[in-house]
Amino acid sequence: MKRPILMIIAALAAAMLLQACKSVQPTQEPVSATQNAMNNTDFNLPEIPPAKLFQHATPEIFELNNGMTVWYVHNPMIPLMTLRVVFDHGAADDPANKSGRTSMTSAMLKEGANGKTAQQLSNDIESLGATISPFVTQDSAGITIQSLSQFFEQSLDIMNDIWLKPDFTQESFDRLQKIILNGLKQREDSPNAIAKLASNRAYFGEKHPYGRSVDGYTDTISAMTLDDIKACYQSIFAPSRAAFIAVGNIETTELKRILNDRYRDIKYEKQADTNTQPVEPEHKLKVVIVDKPNAPQTVIRIYQPAIQATSMKTLTWQFVNIPFGGSFTSRLMQNIREDKGYSYGANAAVAPQKYAGVLLSTSAVSSDVTGPALKEFIHELERLPKGDFTQEEFERARETWKSELVQSFETQSGVLATIAALYLNKKSTDAINGFARELQNYDIDKFNAIAKEFPTIDQATIVMVGDKTLILEQIKDLQLPEPEIRDVEGKLVNH
Repeated sequence: MKRPILMIIAALAAAMLLQACKSVQPTQEPVSATQNAMNNTDFNLPEIPPAKLFQHATPEIFELNNGMTVWYVHNPMIPLMTLRVVFDHGAADDPANKSGRTSMTSAMLKEGANGKTAQQLSNDIESLGATISPFVTQDSAGITIQSLSQFFEQSLDIMNDIWLKPDFTQESFDRLQKIILNGLKQREDSPNAIAKLASNRAYFGEKHPYGRSVDGYTDTISAMTLDDIKACYQSIFAPSRAAFIAVGNIETTELKRILNDRYRDIKYEKQADTNTQPVEPEHKLKVVIVDKPNAPQTVIRIYQPAIQATSMKTLTWQFVNIPFGGSFTSRLMQNIREDKGYSYGANAAVAPQKYAGVLLSTSAVSSDVTGPALKEFIHELERLPKGDFTQEEFERARETWKSELVQSFETQSGVLATIAALYLNKKSTDAINGFARELQNYDIDKFNAIAKEFPTIDQATIVMVGDKTLILEQIKDLQLPEPEIRDVEGKLVNH
């Protein structure tokens, strides 16, 4: 009975409201608040000030009592510390027949240290809510720790055990070797990983260290010995190569005390860099196919020469890449994804390294449109060095760069990674801030002048991982060189 009564009451209320509205007759058209304000000559709209130029905090640089270098960004906002010990050499130091040696050595550090097993070390780290992560790139290596400030010293002590007191037992080595070999076997099932291996080998060549895999190959890892690991540890992870990059809320004087207490017994003698720059082969248009029969997609990966990491031009090149392939509104994305629908995404990146950089353009496309998609890649890459970006593209790129700069400094990990790159690439601590200031004076003409420095298509190495029969049929009219055929580790198989 209650529901009908409520419905009757609601209907009566609605009728009364409607009658009340009809009884009120407006005498004129309603005036909006905006119109009212515009008619009032005494009212001034507030001016919106221009956005302030973002300038990130630059690190303090100091030396420990033993001479080790520290770059520190003091950030008192949150009770967190992030520290990385970095070494200025990496996998590029591996001999050709020992590819993967530095990477395996890095992994061995957490397999047991100072008499504790890998499980015990893991439990100790976990009990502090901390993370400790060794890493290796072609040009560097390091160990990163992150913890709450109150547990920083304890976390640092665990890192020191891992770094300075590794056990390197034969049992741990044998176990890790099997794990790595299984991982390398699984890598053969990843078209993207295969494309990277083939691209590096085909573009840089067998004699260049960048042509080899950071993680190694099944034959080099199988032949690795514990003595190889020990020798690599003494070479790459030696304190004489180390520096500290840190971000956190501990006062600088207190951090100095903490680090001096722990490293006072280390005799630090900075080693001269005796490595010579490897000779990079001459780059000419090359096509590489890795056959994956019946693959539903083709991974396209294109390498072209770019700027070295130590050059200040890396920032300008990365800026110009934004409207080409470095954002969702870029030319590559709009052409290959939005206009043609060949892929879920297509992008490009300027990837600088110590001895050489590459402009990497890539996408995974449906197998039946491999040829048309590659044709569009070639079209955009031929257009890029003509320097014909529009004013709209330039302005959008500038705003994107500013936004991404702020985002890179939102977290301690982001700050650390950015500052560490400045250190390892021997750049000023104010390099990024300087470019941000310089960017205010850029115009479309300067932007396009930089675009004209980019490489031409005749220097490209084009790698495709997919069904060879379909690929060859679809690219036969593109006037490309005869393709090389490589295997899943990037080795030539047709010679």
